[in-house]
Amino acid sequence: MTASQPSQHSSASPSGSLGRLRPVEASLTLVFALALITWTLLMRAGALSGLDTALHAPEVELRSVTGQVAEAFSVLTHPLLILASIIGWTAYSYKRRMRRLSLALAIAAAGIPLRLLLAWWVRHPVPDSVFADSVSAPAYAYPSAHVTAMTLAAWVLVTLARAHRRGSAIVAAGTVVGYAAVAVTAVSQWLMGLAAPSDLIGGFLMGATVANLALWAGGIESILAAWVNRPSTAQGRGKRAALIYNPTKFDDLSLLRRRIEAEVRSAGWSPTIWLETTPEDPGHDMARRALKAGADLVMVAGGDGTVRAASAELAGSGTPMALIPAGTGNLLARNLSIPLDTDAAIRLALHGSPRAIDVVRCEHDGGQERFVVMAGMGLDAQIMDSTDDGLKKVIRSGAYAVAAVQNAVPDPFTATVTLDDDEPAEHQIVMALVGNVGTITAGMTLLPDAKPDDGYIDLLLASPDKVADWARLGAQILTGQEMKGFTTARARTMSIRTTEAVAFELDGDPAGTTSALSLAVEPGALLVVMPQDG
Repeated sequence: MTASQPSQHSSASPSGSLGRLRPVEASLTLVFALALITWTLLMRAGALSGLDTALHAPEVELRSVTGQVAEAFSVLTHPLLILASIIGWTAYSYKRRMRRLSLALAIAAAGIPLRLLLAWWVRHPVPDSVFADSVSAPAYAYPSAHVTAMTLAAWVLVTLARAHRRGSAIVAAGTVVGYAAVAVTAVSQWLMGLAAPSDLIGGFLMGATVANLALWAGGIESILAAWVNRPSTAQGRGKRAALIYNPTKFDDLSLLRRRIEAEVRSAGWSPTIWLETTPEDPGHDMARRALKAGADLVMVAGGDGTVRAASAELAGSGTPMALIPAGTGNLLARNLSIPLDTDAAIRLALHGSPRAIDVVRCEHDGGQERFVVMAGMGLDAQIMDSTDDGLKKVIRSGAYAVAAVQNAVPDPFTATVTLDDDEPAEHQIVMALVGNVGTITAGMTLLPDAKPDDGYIDLLLASPDKVADWARLGAQILTGQEMKGFTTARARTMSIRTTEAVAFELDGDPAGTTSALSLAVEPGALLVVMPQDG
């Protein structure tokens, strides 16, 4: 069953005008691509030789001031340097959870090697020039390698400025500088005699085609949604959001602030209440402060621990929570199909509709807590505890696989399980996993039938004692198959008691050890903003 609540926020698209730009961007891509194809066919047919003859470059001596300046500029704008720069920004953007932007930049970077394929097909030789032996001289003149690369670089410069929510003055300056650099590049290549006018025009068309394709594929509405071009609307007037954020999850908090403020202003909401977590408190007090301040929405930007703490306080309050994924696992966000791209997640938070999900109340040796994803005893808790935080920053979810190998031969323990009012049953196991949802880190599904709004807790008991059993378990997890050979069950209340204290985890975070777990579902206790099909 799906418990739905009336939306407190309009589900209308947050970027109506920008959304209408997507077909425009597709049209521009098509126009430039057709122009490039036409120009290339004319080049191969020799129909552009008259243009090149009419605009033949003047003789420039190798050691003249003009020649030396042009060659120096040509070296500085070498396509390989531009390619390395774009790849660097691609990695940087992906790390900052700008997934759509990183996709667009990756496509832009691919434009430079694609130009090599086109040049090899056309095979238009470089004109005779005293600069033909320069380190920056291309193998083939058409389309101009330097102009293609600099057109892409100019596009990257402007796109980064807008995507990073820079002001209109900076965007305008970047536009002028970027395309002035394209013009200077074309002139320098022309003066050096390394490219004729037809080659330069072909280079620009190549760069423009790839740049527009990159923007269309990455999603223009997500990448260029800068507040400088998006007027405030009355849609959210009078509403105010609070943001609970873990500062350790963001390398650039100023960028996060610009991104939040841009979307909040565009949606017409009042300025956001910023609440920073601490090592001592991952979000409990911050959520209570948000509720006391009367926030209409509580956004949570952090890892699974921050989400769990905020969820525990917001459950039953009627105030919706929105997730801005920032950790390695982001378990609840993944299970609810919430975008991992920060801009898309912020936009969903302000414009999406909240839906009710279950919360699980959990009592253990250390006290009582609530969780929204999973709790586990035994092997999975040992893996979480063994995972190196430093390694997670480098290889992310791969760090869990390393920890799993380190715990490949776990010690079994005895557990007595009681489901609802059934009789207790004793099991010899290495892992007990209880879940409100079914998918864990790296998209692996352990509980295929688990749903966050069905009013049940799902249980998996694993007790493999042979290498073949572990292989089967791994294959079933990776393929999302039904967990054959393992004990599974569903209940509204659940009790697990062990003869000795074992490792214990909540929502992917180690929680010490316990010898008893008592669980009860709180149906529809938490409102979470999620996609309509989430």
